[in-house]
Amino acid sequence: MTGLYAVTLVIGLTGLVAWIAATAAAENVAGWENADPERRFGAGGRRLIAGVVGFGMAGMSASFAGWPWWGAIGAAVAGAGILALLAGVFGPEQ
Repeated sequence: MTGLYAVTLVIGLTGLVAWIAATAAAENVAGWENADPERRFGAGGRRLIAGVVGFGMAGMSASFAGWPWWGAIGAAVAGAGILALLAGVFGPEQ
């Protein structure tokens, strides 16, 4: 299960870095306003990426802490939900 959490974390962090790079490009390069992921995907996309990162991070933490598989899955799901919720609450103002 640790491999699943690791792959999920890498996918989530890659998405997060791509989101930040696209936002920076949209803000600083003339004519790239449509590349802004906040305009294209909105809060749902932001929450999805945060949820994937939270799932991988919490799952790996619980797995390495020696929790049983069902506890690690529960922690991963809880981590995904909490981070997705926080990404929606602390997003950019509309």
